[in-house]
Parts: sequence; C-alpha cells; structure tokens
Amino acid sequence: MYYIYVVRCADDSLYTGIAADVCRRMREHTGKTAVAAKYTRSRSVTALEGLWRAQDRSSASKLEYAIKHLPRQKKLELLENPAQLLPFFPQLAQENYVYLAGVTLEQCVEGEWKDEAVCSAP
Repeated sequence: MYYIYVVRCADDSLYTGIAADVCRRMREHTGKTAVAAKYTRSRSVTALEGLWRAQDRSSASKLEYAIKHLPRQKKLELLENPAQLLPFFPQLAQENYVYLAGVTLEQCVEGEWKDEAVCSAP
C-alpha cells in the first residue's frame, strides 16, 4: 500500500507527497529531519489536508504527479471534495484510490492512526 497526502504548511502553502508509511513520513516532516522534504523543512507542516490510499507505487505516483500539477485553486477544490477524483483527473482510474477521511496530522505523529485495510490483512 502507498499513500498520497497533501499537507498545509505554516505559510498556507500545500505540499503533496507519497509514502509507504504515512505516519512515519508525517513525523519526518514535522520533525524537520534530514529525510524530510527540503520544502517542508523550511516551512512548518501544520495540517494533513488530504490522504488517499493506492494499491501500488505506480498508481500512487500518478496521483501525486497529477495533484502536484494542479493550480492552487484546483487543489483547494479537490480538498473540498476529496473522494471525487474523476472530475479533476479523468485520465486516472478512480477505483485505484480510496480517500481516507478524518485522519489528522496529530493522529499520525502520535502513532494513533492505523489503516484498518492494512492492519486487518492476515
């Protein structure tokens, strides 16, 4: 499983990335560690705005690329209705992605969130 995420920074900018372990990645971004993105090291990450799950790295990379190339206004529109990818990305198969609602930055950083689809697998 791979995750595509959009975080908001203290300067109100949006950063999009992918990770196999989203909670570890959020700790890296908020801790401004050496493995955090240069972009998020220079800006404080304040919120997890959107989170999607993809079955494989290829699908995750396609969605990450597509989100990164949206203008800011379109990103904000996507974050208002994140479960509906098709209007924004007709070239992507929406069934490859699951929006994970209600996950917060704090839950990830504190290790309080676990993806039930991953954890319940035998």
